Amino acid sequence: MKKVILCLMVLGLSVGAFAQNNEVGFVVGGFNGLSYKKMMSENFAIQTDLAVGFQRTSIDWLGDSELITATADLFDFVINPIFLYNKELKHGIYAFAGGGASVGLAQGLPTGYNPITFGKFGLNAMIGAGYKLADLPLTFALDFRPGYAMLLNVKTETLLSIFDWHLAASVRYCF
Repeated sequence: MKKVILCLMVLGLSVGAFAQNNEVGFVVGGFNGLSYKKMMSENFAIQTDLAVGFQRTSIDWLGDSELITATADLFDFVINPIFLYNKELKHGIYAFAGGGASVGLAQGLPTGYNPITFGKFGLNAMIGAGYKLADLPLTFALDFRPGYAMLLNVKTETLLSIFDWHLAASVRYCF
C-alpha cells in the first residue's frame, strides 16, 4: 500500500509540476547556493540566485597611500537576479540567454596583505542550456555568466573593477 501511495504522489507531483511555472533548487560551480526560477510567460523567465562564490583575480587598491597591485582570493556573497529568454528546442532540451545584476559583499585576501571587505555591484550576462525530465519534476542546467563588477570599500575609499565570470550547474525542482 505504501508503494502505491508513493507512486501516486510522484505521479501527481510530476503532472502538477509541469503545469506550474516555478523551479527551486541549487546552483554549484563558480558560486554555490540557492536558485529560484519563475517563468513569466512561455519564453521569458526571472532567475534569482543567492550564492557564495570564489575567484582568484588581480586587484589594484590604495594601501598606505600607495597603489598596490596583488593577486587576491576573492570570496563573495551575492544576490543575482537575471532576466532570461528561455526557448525549448526539442523534447525537454532548452536554451536560455539573458542578463541581470549582482549585488552583495566581497572579501579580498590579497597575497601578503590584510583582508579587505567590499560592497559589490555588477552587471552580467548568462547563456546556457538545460534539460527538463519528462517523468520527474526536475530540471538540470549548465550556464556561463560573464560580467563586470565594481567593488567599493567605503572605509578606504577604494573602488575596484573586475571581470566577474562564473561557470555554473544547477538542479531545480519544478512546482
